[in-house]
Amino acid sequence: TLITVADVTRPVVNTTFNTTSPVVNDVINFTGNITDAGGLISANITYNISGVLTKVNFTLSGTSAQVSNVTQITTEGGSVINFTMYATDTSNNVKQNSTLITVADITRPVVNTTFNTTSPLVNDVINFTGNITDNVALLSANITYNISGILTKVNFTFGANVAAAQVSNVTQLTCVETCTINFTMYATDTSNNVKQNSTLITVADVTRPVVNTTF
Repeated sequence: TLITVADVTRPVVNTTFNTTSPVVNDVINFTGNITDAGGLISANITYNISGVLTKVNFTLSGTSAQVSNVTQITTEGGSVINFTMYATDTSNNVKQNSTLITVADITRPVVNTTFNTTSPLVNDVINFTGNITDNVALLSANITYNISGILTKVNFTFGANVAAAQVSNVTQLTCVETCTINFTMYATDTSNNVKQNSTLITVADVTRPVVNTTF
């Protein structure tokens, strides 16, 4: 009597990447080294980038093979991509190997600032406002300015998953005419990318000259 021992051993799949911290527009190479004692029949690489599902199929033979796929990362920073490799042997045993790759976020926030006036006078109340956005999420913001030697820093902290915010600060201009004040706004996202936006404001000179006449 002949007894055939069933092959229930799945292939062995080892995967590597040319980089594990890709940034937007990087080209990533996903490679798999596959072996099987009985013999290989096929392999597949599957991944999803920006809603586009890609499946790359390979037909194999023998007991070992190397397969790879090169693709450009076109999604935003902070996105997570699941690269999966499947290997099938001649007995239809399937091995799956999945790896999550996070696209590094290197995009700084966008900061647009405005004032309630651009030609303030002494003792005017000035409102410095910033509209901040980020492609992933904001962490914090800061407004810094110096009036008559007094440095002021106003800090703001954002909650989770906040991608847009508006921050502002109201202060009275107590310096003399023609003094120049540097208002700076900093915005930091959850990947510690920082954007700085500075604006110089000069207090208008509206005092007329003093004229003393004699005869």
